[in-house]
Amino acid sequence: MTDVVTLAVPCRTDEPDLARTLTAALASWRAGPAATGRLEILVCVNGPGAAGSPAVKQLGAVAAAAGLPPPCLIDADRPAGCPPPEPAPTVVVGLLTARVGKAIAWNLLRAHARGQRLLFLDADVSFAPETFSRLLAALDAAPAAVLASARTRGVPRPTAFERIVAAPYGVPFPNLSPQLYAARAAGLPPGMPDDLLEPERWLELVVGRERIVHAPGAEVSVRLTRDLGDFFRQRIRIEMAKVQIAREYPGLGARAAPQPGLRAALRHLGPAEMARLVVYLGLRSTARLVAAWRYRRRGPAGVWQQAASTKAWGGG
Repeated sequence: MTDVVTLAVPCRTDEPDLARTLTAALASWRAGPAATGRLEILVCVNGPGAAGSPAVKQLGAVAAAAGLPPPCLIDADRPAGCPPPEPAPTVVVGLLTARVGKAIAWNLLRAHARGQRLLFLDADVSFAPETFSRLLAALDAAPAAVLASARTRGVPRPTAFERIVAAPYGVPFPNLSPQLYAARAAGLPPGMPDDLLEPERWLELVVGRERIVHAPGAEVSVRLTRDLGDFFRQRIRIEMAKVQIAREYPGLGARAAPQPGLRAALRHLGPAEMARLVVYLGLRSTARLVAAWRYRRRGPAGVWQQAASTKAWGGG
């Protein structure tokens, strides 16, 4: 449907703050020129007990607060459920599945989306109202592009540890933001392997750097890990994802954009930030060694434990 934009949100059943993110998303949509079209809010709630989960309750609360019809809930594990609603200025659809995994959610969102342009958004981030319009404008300005990426920024709490974890966010990376990007449906792969640990990295490599643009001024903010335990929970999974792609999808790595090196870091970071970056790189190297060892022994089992501190936007 040419005038429909699909907002595609993968969301675990235990997501604590989906309502905040969706409220910000509606504000971003209404603040931009694209609001003259139609918006399909498509949220994939994945995990056991999805139908009665807090995430589904938040979905209904957001629709009610915005004056929208109640969400249409589709059991994605039994596709004969209720049909999606007829497009209106804004509709809310919940895809429910007991299967856990971001790649699984991405595949369901991709299959059910009716818009020719999509905005993929994580359920636990923050962004400015103009962000959606900047992403869509960047995609429209580059007809050959498939993806338009925001830039991810870290939002540290005022602690020494989080300032260390925030250090690499000061350097602009050419990678696709896993948290927020726009996509042209016609150029996306029909699906991705369900077991991917970092689906957006696989997507970035499959699409290829020449078909990815970065939207000027579009930023998405993430909460950082609060302590070493959460840092390693998150970082080991990310490093294991790199091992997974290198071993299971050989050749894809050659499609990656060149990464910034020491010169770029010196250009963007002051002396204190550089010192923190050195500490961060040591922690990351440790996580990489652990990830490679665990992958050899038992594959990706057990790496989905959430880093809870990245979900806390209320000052916790």
